[in-house]
Amino acid sequence: MAKTKQTLFVIFARPQQYVARGTCYIARDGTTTMIRSKAARFDSFAEAKEFAKENHIKFNANTYIGMEDFTDAEMQG
Repeated sequence: MAKTKQTLFVIFARPQQYVARGTCYIARDGTTTMIRSKAARFDSFAEAKEFAKENHIKFNANTYIGMEDFTDAEMQG
């Protein structure tokens, strides 16, 4: 069975230069996580921005909205 990918918006919690190694995300409960499947995922930039506003997450050089590819298996986690 072929793995499909879906690109979604996430909130990263590390400087962009460190994304390849030791990536941290913001989880649905507003905490940080290094587990991709626990990252809060959004269909749009606006949805991610609204989540951040509701959870008092401030954007800066270390915390920002970006896009990430997720496989079907990761989407189920």
